[in-house]
Amino acid sequence: MVVPAYNEEAYIGPCLAALVAQSDDIHEIIVVNNNSTDRTVAVVEAFMRTNSKVTLLSERAPGVAHARNTGFRAATGDILGRVDADTRVKPGWARAVLDYLSVDGAHVGGVTGLNVPYDSPVRSLKAWWFGRHLKKGTIGGGRRVTNLHGANMAIRRAAWRRVEPLLSTDAELHEDLDLALCLGKVDVQLAQLSDMNVELSPRRALTPPSEFGEYIECGIRTFERHDSMTDEKRKALRLHWWWHILVFAVYRPYDPRKKRYSVRYLLAPVRSRELPVSAEATSVTIEDAVERAS
Repeated sequence: MVVPAYNEEAYIGPCLAALVAQSDDIHEIIVVNNNSTDRTVAVVEAFMRTNSKVTLLSERAPGVAHARNTGFRAATGDILGRVDADTRVKPGWARAVLDYLSVDGAHVGGVTGLNVPYDSPVRSLKAWWFGRHLKKGTIGGGRRVTNLHGANMAIRRAAWRRVEPLLSTDAELHEDLDLALCLGKVDVQLAQLSDMNVELSPRRALTPPSEFGEYIECGIRTFERHDSMTDEKRKALRLHWWWHILVFAVYRPYDPRKKRYSVRYLLAPVRSRELPVSAEATSVTIEDAVERAS
């Protein structure tokens, strides 16, 4: 299991606690510190003193893709799990992955799952929505998908080795989408599982819409890198931005500590999540990557 981390002292503890609780099915937990300036390292080191499966690596090159790559290269298992530092895997997560990839998904190269937010005013609503669509068979159930959610995914080591030379570390791209599209280019199948469940922090919902626009643009650039951008995808991404305005309005006045809406919280400074994208990196095309790997 690989967990990239940058200034995650408030989240990494519960993340590791949930993973350690499944240590019978997770043989290593690798946290990759990506230039944290808070107490992230101290929290991880405290876990290391009581659990030998937790290890800590350092990656100086900034960006989730660099941290992910460092963790995947160091991992020794045949299945490479990956979650975010604010992810809390639900009981049975690892067993669901192992069972599926060894039986029904023997020819599948990667899996992703479902999530509900914690500290959220819409937690129950989202859980109801998932339950309804699980019954319909429109999500989960091992259905084939074309994307991986970086906060909740696992791939075979063999699949990783096939696509590693093709991957970009451009911080203007979504690293999980880039990974999924690269896997698709080499005909690696991906599946969405019903029992691969996690809880996530809803903090990205607090990203101001003016900043979230850059997140959407990174999605567009990622599809363009793979020459797979279509009018339908562009429209869906734009709609995602408009949907985020509504989500931001719902979350902005909600105080997760008191679990209620608060005028005082509404007037407090926005506690937005730093977006995992940057406008400072240079683009690398798939053709460039293939040429470098050949």
